[in-house]
Amino acid sequence: MRTKDEFNEQKQRQQLLNAAWKLFYQNGYQNTTMEDILKEAHCSKGRFYYYFHAKAELLDSMYELFDEKYEEFYRNIDKTLGSFEQLLLLNRFMFDFMSRQIGRELLTSLYISQLSGTTGIRFWGEQRSFVKIILEIVKCGQERGEIRTDLDCHTLAADIVAEERSQLISWCLADGTYDLAAVSIPKLERSYIGYSSQYEVKKEQ
Repeated sequence: MRTKDEFNEQKQRQQLLNAAWKLFYQNGYQNTTMEDILKEAHCSKGRFYYYFHAKAELLDSMYELFDEKYEEFYRNIDKTLGSFEQLLLLNRFMFDFMSRQIGRELLTSLYISQLSGTTGIRFWGEQRSFVKIILEIVKCGQERGEIRTDLDCHTLAADIVAEERSQLISWCLADGTYDLAAVSIPKLERSYIGYSSQYEVKKEQ
């Protein structure tokens, strides 16, 4: 059982993450100072360094917030829906979440940290909740006969993740000038046709 001190420490850490997320979204990552975060979270500098080594480390920790959002959303999805319907619901939630609560500037900073190797977290790594959820949907879809089985579930899930990632990167490159979900969902719908079991390539006997 978690002690009172452990609970308070977790609460303080969460306050720092929430404050950083809010300020990064409002002001941009580059324009948010350590002092801004400390003031918003009502936290001392010494206390901050108890949890994090630098502002950049908050980018890594923010993935925890993303995963919590995805897990909560997926728990409430109607599992009797078809696999592609579930994928598109998850896509729409993710695109809306990224565009409305993360924003183009912060999302770009996350990608830059990933590409530069300054983060210890893989944004689209297999241990991320979002990737695990897609893998689970694909596996169930194959068992139901909705998704092709001539390709293994990990390959299909990786392809789906790559297509979703390309939509996010395109949106960032366009400076977020269009509605991410409205433009990207129809593109994913068209690409998912190729994952249908009717397009399965039969192996030669």
